[in-house]
Amino acid sequence: MSSSEVYLSDNAGNRVPPAGSPDPVLASGQWLQADQSEAKSATVVAGATYAFTATRGGSFYFGIAAVATAANAVWACGLYNTIIIVIPADYTTLYYSSSQNNGNGRLRRLTI
Repeated sequence: MSSSEVYLSDNAGNRVPPAGSPDPVLASGQWLQADQSEAKSATVVAGATYAFTATRGGSFYFGIAAVATAANAVWACGLYNTIIIVIPADYTTLYYSSSQNNGNGRLRRLTI
């Protein structure tokens, strides 16, 4: 009898935890708030893995460069969903925007 393991991976092939059951680093949470098409940024740890949950007001778009154009939006998170974001090495700023006014969500660093 053989067993198989199912796991998620990021674009680089690194294993990441399931989006719905992350294990956050204590006191690492940040509220992200943005209005429609408002470009904002958050300070993050280079090379770290984060979970983001959109909790109110719309979808969110993220990038490691400004998110003013679609080409720079690397991650997207629908309302009430959770996604995993792996910050590339050498980057300490995560840019984001909301699809609607009063967009809110929670960003937290994960332990793997």
